[in-house]
Amino acid sequence: MKNIFKSWSLAALTGVMVFTSACDSDFEETNTDPNNPTDISADLQLGYIERTLINQVHNYSLAGECASTWPQHLSKPVYNDADRYYPRLGSINTFWNTMYASVIADADEMNNLAIEENNKSIQGVALTLQAISYQYLTDAFGNIPMSDAINGEDGTFNPAYDTQEQVYTQIFTLLDEAIALLESGSGTIDSSQDLIYSGDTSKWIKFATTIKFRAMMRISDTSLFSASELQALVNSGNLITSNSDNAFISFTTIATPNTNPFYDIINNSRQDEWSVGKELVDFMLATGDPRITVYANPNDNGEYVGKPAGYINPGTAGYGAGSISEIGDAYMAAEAPLFLVSASQINLLLAEAASKSYISGSAEDYFTTGINASLVQNGLSAGSFSPSYNGYTSIAEQLWVSTFMQGYETWAEWRRSDIPSDLPLAIDPQPGVNSIPTRFTYTNDEVSLNASNVDAAVAEQGADALTTKIWWDIN
Repeated sequence: MKNIFKSWSLAALTGVMVFTSACDSDFEETNTDPNNPTDISADLQLGYIERTLINQVHNYSLAGECASTWPQHLSKPVYNDADRYYPRLGSINTFWNTMYASVIADADEMNNLAIEENNKSIQGVALTLQAISYQYLTDAFGNIPMSDAINGEDGTFNPAYDTQEQVYTQIFTLLDEAIALLESGSGTIDSSQDLIYSGDTSKWIKFATTIKFRAMMRISDTSLFSASELQALVNSGNLITSNSDNAFISFTTIATPNTNPFYDIINNSRQDEWSVGKELVDFMLATGDPRITVYANPNDNGEYVGKPAGYINPGTAGYGAGSISEIGDAYMAAEAPLFLVSASQINLLLAEAASKSYISGSAEDYFTTGINASLVQNGLSAGSFSPSYNGYTSIAEQLWVSTFMQGYETWAEWRRSDIPSDLPLAIDPQPGVNSIPTRFTYTNDEVSLNASNVDAAVAEQGADALTTKIWWDIN
């Protein structure tokens, strides 16, 4: 929801001070402080919004511990409550509050400033960032506030929840508006403020178009899905199908904030608290997938061994430090990039769309292109791995594999397809949680402060439980 102190924060940022004086007319010119301008450029907030978004989407206490462990890419040999379906409620609270107050609301403010400046490019960027943020939230929780979400300054402090179908409908509207604004050719994006595309509007057009394509595929089992809309997005030529257009933030130092957040695990000597999951390791070894050498480090015996999900005491069960494979060094490095969209995922989604006759083209060709994009993204040679293609199952399996360390995408793609279909329940799970979690429960803040609207969302959606399926999770 909109930060009710939003206008005060903006005042602090701009350092605006208003004086009324009877002094002579050149007083304001003489006493202008160049370090505290009365106006700011619309894109001055952009870098902060982008970094906040990427850090929340890749927060290791939630994206790493839940969104990556539940589909069994990662596992926890130490402090493994989330691995056993006890997520950190404080981290869920932080994710919800930060996405609304520091990403969506700030992007809305950036949009309003851009309107004043008639900078349509920044408007398009702002709407794109709002759209992807709402999608992360609705995919994680289900029904969420959107129509009323950032209306705190208008007196809406207890926003109603939109159904997930309503949220997706509004996401598509935001993205349509964003694409039109970006394509208008009006306005510029300051390259020094844009951490994703360095001010390249053409790449933002591809990003917004691709987010819409991915979102349309996410709801492809629902009545809101449109194959003709999907084909139009393909025909636009503006999808991210090459690694050169990937949406990510690069990091360059070992100092916060310009360092990969997972590096904090290394920096604090906690790397033995994390490992790669057994299901992923076994699948990759069985298929001869060379990406295993990038995804994971060998254990003390020089072998790749994954840890099964769960266990109250992993060490006594034989899965302690040294016996299992930690996350690969390339992914834990201070300078490792963090992704929002990759060409690998989009090509594999194109393969799925073609295999189901949603779009024209060769599903197998898209599949091969997706695998090669993932290989190159991981520092390997295109063509160094050619998994067999057996239709949709192969595509879904590779979507699961290729989204490694992109937890929310891994979790979403697995929930949508239920492939691999044989992921086991965690050993020693939270009592009463009898299947792999499919959503986050609503935050303590919302339950305390917005109870009536939470209750209405639960009545419409189903129990506020980790195992309640969200609207698009049909399979």
